[in-house]
Amino acid sequence: MDQTFDLLFVDGNVVTGAGVRRVDVAVRGGVIAAVEADIPREQAHEVIDASSKYLFPGIIDVHVHPVYLDSVEDCSRIAAYGGTTTLFHFAYARPGDSLLQKVQEMREDGLANSRLDFGLHGGLFDAPKQIPEIPSVIELGIKTFKFFMPYIKQGWYTDDYHLLKAMDMLSELKCMAMVHCENGGGIDFLEDKYLTGPDASAKFFNATRPAALEEEAVFRAIRMAEVANCPLYIVHMTAARALRHIRQAQQQGRPIYAETCPQYLTLTQEIVERLGALAKIGPPIRSADDRQALWDALADGTIQVVSTDHAPKKKDLAGDFLDQPFGSPQIETLLPLVYDGGVNRRRISVVRLVQVLCENPARVFGLYPKKGTIAVGSDADLVVFDPTRPFTIRAENQHSNAKYTLYEGQAVLGWPEMSFQRGRRVLWEGEVVALPGEGTFLPTNPAQTDLLMA
Repeated sequence: MDQTFDLLFVDGNVVTGAGVRRVDVAVRGGVIAAVEADIPREQAHEVIDASSKYLFPGIIDVHVHPVYLDSVEDCSRIAAYGGTTTLFHFAYARPGDSLLQKVQEMREDGLANSRLDFGLHGGLFDAPKQIPEIPSVIELGIKTFKFFMPYIKQGWYTDDYHLLKAMDMLSELKCMAMVHCENGGGIDFLEDKYLTGPDASAKFFNATRPAALEEEAVFRAIRMAEVANCPLYIVHMTAARALRHIRQAQQQGRPIYAETCPQYLTLTQEIVERLGALAKIGPPIRSADDRQALWDALADGTIQVVSTDHAPKKKDLAGDFLDQPFGSPQIETLLPLVYDGGVNRRRISVVRLVQVLCENPARVFGLYPKKGTIAVGSDADLVVFDPTRPFTIRAENQHSNAKYTLYEGQAVLGWPEMSFQRGRRVLWEGEVVALPGEGTFLPTNPAQTDLLMA
């Protein structure tokens, strides 16, 4: 039997959720075959020198929207430039759509076009009509479903009756609810007050989506999840005052998980006045105090995951601010921004970085240890990261079809040098070499989650 390795990474600083080790990593047949010191070079067909570099598990971005300016294929390519190797897309079923059909279409799209491995979440915009389709969607390997507490005017809102009904069903089926937590009725009133009429402008945007209304919705979602005994994943947390309810629920042993995004960790609300609709995101980018509270919550385990909410959309900067869509491009800069803002500024350790970008996403969505770690038997999803490489983020060096970035001119220290998925090259010599259709679909199983306040 041939014991030769396909690929060997030598002399790297291997980072997992358990710590940092200076060891070699050997790959055979797309999986990690050995993690140990001083593996003989002659045992491998190809040797990668990772000295003075970090070797991370492949980054997992669990919050991606490939339905706007960037397609499923685009998202997989753009993400790969930033060191991401696994994506989770939201298959959105808008009012009048079949949830099952939209999930099937996106799954087929991913299998045909994704360069990276991917999973899916169901997204319900018309919950009363789409909740009955959930059992059929589960049969496809999708067990996480997103609901919106805001956006009443747009017709995307899930009222309390149907949210609790969905959570009750998901609990029975051993699945998980994902909720966008903001008080929709309150926001709609405040939009009518501040963002209509001749004096409306971007400077009033945060006044229409105050932290108090995020806190109220977080509390309400947690209480409904408690009644239904349903695991709850709160997407894109932004507000310091909402964190206390999550901490309380976690301390009570409830399966409540929280996510934030790099835009909330690195920017403050002043950017909305400066960039206008380009920085219009829901929930909004908040204060410096909120930003620090999010870092603290990442460090202490209250927030388990950082992902992007990548949603690049066409915006008319000369048009009515209220009419412009929510979202911005984020997918390419996830790892560099969290590394620079967290590790370089000593807000989190490099081990915690790997927990929130790799291990915890894999655990929460039931992929661990296949994904999210560097261990014998795990998929050989690996990123060679150069912590000494300076990089200035500019629209011209980003790859989204949005053609702009909220981080224009921002310098970071540390950038991915190369990446691999299941042992195959993805990012190599500055270019993405993985091909469309090489990604595999990943069924999820959040009922197997063994993470709480890791």
